[in-house]
Amino acid sequence: MAKFVHLPLLIFASLFVTCTAHASSDLIIGSIKIAGLERTEEVTVLRELPFVVGSIWQTEFSEYAERRLRNLGIFSEATVRPPDEKGEVHIQLKERWSLWVLPQGARADNGASSASVVLDEYNLWGLNHHARLAYKRETGTNFSSLRGISYDAAYDWRRIADSKLSMSLSGSWGRSIFDAYDRGVQTAEYMHTGKSASISFSYALDEVPNEGWSVNAGFTGSNSDYRFLSGIPQVDVVGERVRAVVAGLNYTRMNDHITWLTGRTLSYSLKIAHRSLASTINSYSHAGSWRKYYAFAQDRTLNLRLNAGLSTGDVLRAGVYDIGNRNGLRGYYPGELQGTQYLYGTIEGRFPVIPNSNFQLVTFTDFGKIGGRIGTSVTRGLAIGMGAGFRWTLRWLVNGTIRGDVAYGRSTKRWRFYLGTGQAF
Repeated sequence: MAKFVHLPLLIFASLFVTCTAHASSDLIIGSIKIAGLERTEEVTVLRELPFVVGSIWQTEFSEYAERRLRNLGIFSEATVRPPDEKGEVHIQLKERWSLWVLPQGARADNGASSASVVLDEYNLWGLNHHARLAYKRETGTNFSSLRGISYDAAYDWRRIADSKLSMSLSGSWGRSIFDAYDRGVQTAEYMHTGKSASISFSYALDEVPNEGWSVNAGFTGSNSDYRFLSGIPQVDVVGERVRAVVAGLNYTRMNDHITWLTGRTLSYSLKIAHRSLASTINSYSHAGSWRKYYAFAQDRTLNLRLNAGLSTGDVLRAGVYDIGNRNGLRGYYPGELQGTQYLYGTIEGRFPVIPNSNFQLVTFTDFGKIGGRIGTSVTRGLAIGMGAGFRWTLRWLVNGTIRGDVAYGRSTKRWRFYLGTGQAF
């Protein structure tokens, strides 16, 4: 009987000795040294770390910290080493150039064209704030005339007072051409004069923004007037004043490896415009998105997405969804897939020409359906776009991925070409 009494005591003693030995080997973080910063403030790095001075070092800290720092988008390299014998954690970073000045041009099948210049700064004040200014000229048929000028501005304030709260502001004003379509064929042309502004706040429910769950809420307003220019007048193209509240829920668990991605995201948003808010219409819009990025054979990836949307109430022509574009259902142009409800998905493979290459070859299939009582589509069935392209990543530049895609729309039996920046999703 004494043997059975002593056995639990021996087990407890062995566990105590093991835990004591483990605790004695724990390293206390005494200081944090950051190298490689030129334009970025130290606080921008420190607030993303899963540890502070005085924390007990854990093995997973290096992985967590490196992922969070890369996900900021402003570093091409991030290395976090465990504490040395003095308890000092060494962080080595390599900054990316954060200022973009990008000229852009677009031309539709009917020759309608536009030219613009966009300025983006992704690390304003060294605090990872994003500022954007855009100037756009409507240049008529084949860039031959001036038909309108518009301006856009946006500011994203990440982590107000180093908290989990972030804020986004945006606004636009000016004149632009608005085209009305019927099954992809332009039926009318209007001169749109308008202005808009919005503000939204996002709060991270996890330790840092853009990792785990977050909630957002805000307000948006716009005024629009339309002057008929040519074609057949449309009864649902009229001036409107929209005042709406927006709210959403998001989940993100991503790992940005600069040239490839792994992880998943999920989002849902609700927008309510109502006359009680001084809006001239009552409308309700829902949008949801799911994305998943799988890695295999090191940095080859299979990337999936599913997007859905629904608008009800007083939906006018300017408020319909238009999913035929380079970031939506490729193989179709704006005006060819319009409606008040949609569901579409993508299967896309991204393959580096050699391991760890900055240049990738891409194949993709986009498929989906759009419909509703407002707007028209070139197909009543499933719209499918198939194609291939390339991605060339400039590691030294924030969002420095150059993209080229060619896609075939099965419903239109036409090839579409896209050249721009960033991934499709």
